Amino acid sequence: MKYYQIVKINKTTFEEVVKAFSDINFIKFLTFIQPIKIIEWSGIKNKKIAFFKLWFLGWKNFKVIHSDYRLNKKQLSFIDQGVELPLGITDWNHKHIVRNNKTNILIIDSINIKHKNILTGYILFPILIFPIFIRKLLYKLYFKNK
Repeated sequence: MKYYQIVKINKTTFEEVVKAFSDINFIKFLTFIQPIKIIEWSGIKNKKIAFFKLWFLGWKNFKVIHSDYRLNKKQLSFIDQGVELPLGITDWNHKHIVRNNKTNILIIDSINIKHKNILTGYILFPILIFPIFIRKLLYKLYFKNK
């Protein structure tokens, strides 16, 4: 199952958005209204870990390792690759891209999810994607105040 979204951010700089992605306070902001506890978050560069506990009928571990970190004047990108996944998910691959357009900044989320049971995967898909989907609003709110 795949999910893809693009969010345009205005009135901020590429450097501010890149800096935010490396800041634990940005992660706390993105998760503050969700049933998520941040257990470990060491950054977005290669081999850094993000470990969360998600509440869904009890607390479940969700741990990813970051890879393919790339940064230049026009783009930041990195991947969250699932290491410890809940609810029968067998693969989680979330590519983050921050692209510097001349008039705005684009934040792109591209996610591929696999589940051991296709039917259960389709039932869980909206629940798993919701935290990413609401970033359409949260990204804009965060950078509006910068």
